[in-house]
Amino acid sequence: MAEKSIKKRDSGIELLRIISIMMVIGIHIFLYGNYYECASNQGGFVKLCSGAMKLMFRPAVNIFILITGYFMVKMRFDLKKAYKRVLKIYLSVLFYSVVLSLITLAAGSKFYTIDGEVAEVKIIILKMIFPIISQNWYFITDYILLCLLAPFVNIVLQNIKKKDYHVLLIVTSFIMSIWFLLSDIRVMDEVVRTYGFGDIQQGKNVFSFVYIYIIGGYIRLHTEKREKANPTYLIGALVCLIFNGLLATKLDSVFELGEMVTFYTNPLVILMAVCLVMYFKDLHFHSKIINALASTTLGVYAIHEFKYIRELIWNMFDFRKIDCSNMFMNLVYIGSIIFMVFMVCAAIDLMRQEMFKMFEKKDSKTTNVMS
Repeated sequence: MAEKSIKKRDSGIELLRIISIMMVIGIHIFLYGNYYECASNQGGFVKLCSGAMKLMFRPAVNIFILITGYFMVKMRFDLKKAYKRVLKIYLSVLFYSVVLSLITLAAGSKFYTIDGEVAEVKIIILKMIFPIISQNWYFITDYILLCLLAPFVNIVLQNIKKKDYHVLLIVTSFIMSIWFLLSDIRVMDEVVRTYGFGDIQQGKNVFSFVYIYIIGGYIRLHTEKREKANPTYLIGALVCLIFNGLLATKLDSVFELGEMVTFYTNPLVILMAVCLVMYFKDLHFHSKIINALASTTLGVYAIHEFKYIRELIWNMFDFRKIDCSNMFMNLVYIGSIIFMVFMVCAAIDLMRQEMFKMFEKKDSKTTNVMS
């Protein structure tokens, strides 16, 4: 009997998944670790480099959703199989919600006191039981909603012609990206309005995720596979970063875009993510270690972004406690924090995966005995 060949997943795009979660941790260094505040106080070269780094991390979330669209768009319509995958994600999220919440409660009220406010125990428990609808993690809530919608979105994406797909991309790009950019440009903000869009402009919602998923689907269905990765895409990502940096600094007095330069809906942030996916999808090699670490990315996010764990981490790595005047040392410190947070959380999630596998094997054996 011929041996059954097992198709191995390329590690190039899995490496990008790891890079992306590290970028997310980097975003949180700026957001919760108060790094940009400290760098801005230093001014000059430190502020300039820190601003560039802040923009460099922004494509992270879009990359995750592009990769999701890239892998899921070709799946045949099978709700049972699709929703079984969603259930698997939900169970891992529920696991972290319960375990991390119980640790929080066991640690005492000091652990769940933030800015002088003590969280109610009943609220912590309710959020623990309902992690998705309570949005313990906004990204995971929107990601699961996206996965629930994906089988129906795929029907459209798999069955429209390439030229019609182009129209879809143009229409959705205008509604979900360009419109928001125009509305933030000085003078244009009185002509292009965003009433009713609310937080959609930031890109932190299921509608934006569906839009990015559509782009990821296009990359899979209508772009050619190359034998080697094309470095032009890395140059393209760099050009987007530089131009976005100019919008944030030199051109700020002209366009006055403000925070729009950092929003996930910013066309340049989206293009950076697309360029990186286009490069890494054609980076063909196989590494069990990279693939294993890539499988932990959702767990890494869930652990370090859990509200009370997050507070603990960034109290520990608060840049207001150190001297930020040396940019080289800042880079070393930031890199060390990103690596440390990622590796600790990845190790925890790998243990969680092994534990789940043990339960799956026991359940499988029980089922076989009963049958």
